[in-house]
Amino acid sequence: MTALVLVFCLQASPNSCIEQRPVEDMPALMCLVRAQEYAANWLSDHPKWVLSRWRCEHNIPRQRPA
Repeated sequence: MTALVLVFCLQASPNSCIEQRPVEDMPALMCLVRAQEYAANWLSDHPKWVLSRWRCEHNIPRQRPA
């Protein structure tokens, strides 16, 4: 299965980023289709953040954002 990984950074401090994994066990196609929805939902609750990047990981251990 596949994990959706979203990386958000503070608008005021673009080097301050966090990684969120809203879903860690989904089909790869579902990850691609639902990524925008998950990102938009998270951003609506966290207005000081921006989406920096996202990816769908398949059997890859967690990594710290750069």
